[in-house]
Amino acid sequence: MSRSPPVASTSQIVDALLARLRGALPSLSVEHCAAPADYRLEHPQGALLLSYRGSQFALPRDVAGVCQQRTLQLELTLLLRRASAQLNDTEALDAARSACLGFPAPDCRPACLLSETFLGFSDGIARYAISLAADTLQVAEAAPGHEPVLTAVTKEEQS
Repeated sequence: MSRSPPVASTSQIVDALLARLRGALPSLSVEHCAAPADYRLEHPQGALLLSYRGSQFALPRDVAGVCQQRTLQLELTLLLRRASAQLNDTEALDAARSACLGFPAPDCRPACLLSETFLGFSDGIARYAISLAADTLQVAEAAPGHEPVLTAVTKEEQS
């Protein structure tokens, strides 16, 4: 019997953010791309590429199972054609930032922005990067039969 994971998977989180970005920037191609530097831009307006860059983990929490805070590190790369642009660079950056800031991906705290960088301009394409993060929990699946058992109930409140 297969059990569902206790929290959203990385791909579920990325897919939710991609859907959000597609709604915010319909004039661009919005895709998941692990290696934006190798991406070949074919869309006439430009592209927004979402990359998962890894995670940072806090020390495990003292609970009945293994649980750690996980900070997902994500990066948006915007490739914007200047010759046929329907929106200018700052409009595209504003829309991307607005779509990400505060977005609560599945099982995550609202996303926060970390940095924004102009990567350069060549061949009629302006390139920008926006780094963001979202906190979630990484929870180990418990083996069946090893769940903690409630052994006593009291009516006392503890402060």
